[in-house]
Amino acid sequence: MSDLLKTKMGESVATNWPELNTRLGSRVGEFLDLALGNASTHAIAQNAAIQRFVNLCCAFGPNFERRPENEWALAILADERLGEWIKLHQLVVRGATELKRRPADGRATSDQLLRADGALLGAVDQQERAINSESITLARLACDLEAVDIRLLEVDWRNEYRNIDGTWQLVPVIGAASSIRIDPAHPAPAMVCVLTHAPAAGPQARLQIRLLTHSVCDQDCHPLVVFAGDHGLWSWQGHNARAVSWIVNAHPPQAAANGLGTTLVEETVPRTSLLQASTCGLRDEGVPVGSLHTHVWAYPADQWLFVLQRENGPELRWPRPDRTAAEPSFLPTRCRIERDGVLQPSGRWAQAFNDTLDPALLCGFDALFVAWQEATTDASMTLTASLLSGRSTVTWGWRDGAQGLAGAPLMRVLGDFDLHNAIDLLLSGEIVLGVTRTRVRLRVMGDGVMKQQIAREHAVPGLLDTLLPAVARWRLDYRIEFDPIAVEEGALWSEAGPCSGAITGEAGLRPRVTGGSGWQWYVRLDTEAVALPICVHDPVLGQTRRTLTLLPALKLLDWNLG
Repeated sequence: MSDLLKTKMGESVATNWPELNTRLGSRVGEFLDLALGNASTHAIAQNAAIQRFVNLCCAFGPNFERRPENEWALAILADERLGEWIKLHQLVVRGATELKRRPADGRATSDQLLRADGALLGAVDQQERAINSESITLARLACDLEAVDIRLLEVDWRNEYRNIDGTWQLVPVIGAASSIRIDPAHPAPAMVCVLTHAPAAGPQARLQIRLLTHSVCDQDCHPLVVFAGDHGLWSWQGHNARAVSWIVNAHPPQAAANGLGTTLVEETVPRTSLLQASTCGLRDEGVPVGSLHTHVWAYPADQWLFVLQRENGPELRWPRPDRTAAEPSFLPTRCRIERDGVLQPSGRWAQAFNDTLDPALLCGFDALFVAWQEATTDASMTLTASLLSGRSTVTWGWRDGAQGLAGAPLMRVLGDFDLHNAIDLLLSGEIVLGVTRTRVRLRVMGDGVMKQQIAREHAVPGLLDTLLPAVARWRLDYRIEFDPIAVEEGALWSEAGPCSGAITGEAGLRPRVTGGSGWQWYVRLDTEAVALPICVHDPVLGQTRRTLTLLPALKLLDWNLG
């Protein structure tokens, strides 16, 4: 403990407790050392708090908190829920009350304790103002909140999409966000989450805070409510702060990073603000509620509906006579996008499907046909591929979590998928092997079906666990047919084992691979190497076995959109 503080306390004892100072005489230093040591034992470190504790020792004795009749003092000092300044305030208030109950000069000692305490606080305030003219006066009167109520007003505009009898409709949300109550038994949440709209983008939430005060030191100053963010700083004081409401806005919509106007299932960033409701945070007894300090996270309440419909693809033939000619015309993709019941532009989505998926598919099978031409003569190929054909519907948007306003919202997602990925591929050609000639037909036919429903309306399962299964995967084996062509030498070959190889694929939804939030459509197609064990029958040479490699492994398609 600094000698300066001890000197100040010696002066305070002489001024405020002259009779005690006279009795102690030369032992004043020992008295102060004992009192200051006890203050350190109870982790009292602030200079003003130390002075108040020593002042209590002047009224009750240097070890007053250890005496049986002063158990109340030890209970206050040992309460870990109380801050240092609150402990000293409650010790002074309770100490003055206890002194009044004592016979003889108890009331006089009580008055003396309060006068000395006030003089100490006044001296500390004066010293601080000399250093900093804007310093805050030390709190010395009970001033605390009893309870805080935070709620949303007018939430009947909240809607979400649901499938009702096969039709997706926008219906009212049942059980919108409840209120939050903060009191000694219910601490303030780390954040208050509000679903709202950006200005001019839809209805906006009105947040209300109501304060019930336990006691107030100054009706004009307390309580104080502050709401600060990128909008600026708003504040209300005194009577005006007891019931306040204001509009909370979400961030204005940002252009979709994918360039398509809309990002599927995008977890948009909230707009954050600071909310404070404060008093001095002092109570004469008990644990004060103190100041409310939390953040308001404003999430966009937009509810989206995305409908995709694609027709079956046409039959394609190779060789194509003119590579510079226009590509075959595919039937158009149709999309429908809604936000809160209002149609949104969807042309870029439909055009992107037709302009990217179908040409990419054509390019991949061009490479397959080139490889087939290297293995055969008089090669030809026909393909009917209908990727992501059928109809799918996805709706998404933020929804209140299980804790309502007091907890983070969840991204609600519902999906209904009835999609097909049908492939019918026929490769024909003639293989000349030695003196043998054989007409070969290689065929792949099948469908990767994606027929399922997904739903996420609660925190569990998570978004990834809900959407990752929205994928179709398939493996279609190659089958071979062949017709030997008669030659003068009488040689021919026959199949000696099953044909190996398959076309594998997957299609559906996945997280965007280009960064940022949201999901995208994707399709992958690969062909394994195709090999066929054969047995050549030659009247002169006899039988020989070998394996023909008909096609190499190729990546046919790796496409995504969104």
